[in-house]
Amino acid sequence: MAANNVRNENEILASSIQAKLHQQSPSRADHCIFRIPHVQRKGKEQVYVPHLLSIGPFQRGLQFQAMEVIKSWYLHCLLERKPTPTTGLEDFVGAIRDMEQDCRHCYEEHINLTSDEFVEMMVVDSCFIIELFRKFSEQVPIKDNDPVFHRPWMHPILINDLLLLENQLPWIVIVCLFNLTRESNAEPLPKLTLKYFEGYTLGMCQQDRGALEGKHLLDLVKNSLLPSLAQLKFEFETHLDRTFSLRMPSVTGLVKAGVLFKPGIGKDMFNITFENGVMTIPPIRVHKNGESLFRNLVAYEQCETASIITSYAMCCWSNLLSLTKM
Repeated sequence: MAANNVRNENEILASSIQAKLHQQSPSRADHCIFRIPHVQRKGKEQVYVPHLLSIGPFQRGLQFQAMEVIKSWYLHCLLERKPTPTTGLEDFVGAIRDMEQDCRHCYEEHINLTSDEFVEMMVVDSCFIIELFRKFSEQVPIKDNDPVFHRPWMHPILINDLLLLENQLPWIVIVCLFNLTRESNAEPLPKLTLKYFEGYTLGMCQQDRGALEGKHLLDLVKNSLLPSLAQLKFEFETHLDRTFSLRMPSVTGLVKAGVLFKPGIGKDMFNITFENGVMTIPPIRVHKNGESLFRNLVAYEQCETASIITSYAMCCWSNLLSLTKM
């Protein structure tokens, strides 16, 4: 009798555990906007969180209410200007509602917003970004009372905030609303986007700006820095039999050993060569927020499979530019 009771209890517990098991992986292939792990952001919180502008659900909060007012005004100005017959809130809401589930799947976390709240956030945030890029490229007149363009201190902060991994919108949303409001002679969205970030992305955009795509703004900027897929494939196949790993000495150590340094030519920041005692490194423009950009690019790669930016950062920042003399 006692044995039967134990067996029944075991069956009940086993059944309970079975019911709790997840039958699908919590990670999806279409996740592209991630939370940065605590261990990675420890001591560097300021380079991963927005200071002025909240975009998307992860950083949504009351501390950014001043920018929420500006977002709302930008949307009003777009609707008032009505550049196309499909420039209207019903068109916007209907289009985003149709892709809502795809948009939600872009985020690695469950977004605890109602359908209406989520769609409204996508519409308001996307339209602000689109109008910001258009105004910066002078495709849309800038009003005298526009706080973004008449307060010079705002742009560097906005640029920084728009390229944070946790502060992203799915690219498909921005493309959708851009197309609904695009005039016939307008520049392509990728070109507008990279023009806005040009002074912030190391001056190294290598590819046709109109042809680039991305999963979100940070991904687009990352793709603009990389060589073409064809070039990457060629480089990999060419050097496959010579691939190895070593610790790069610091610049101080290399100079002491007689190595000479000279700036490279072109816009391939990864084209670092060493030949006949001369190391050639393409120069990049480093700005005060450069650490934030690199750290968010590296954090993004750590959530994906690629590691090109990570390898570059480790080589140039952690090793070559090490303050430790070797």
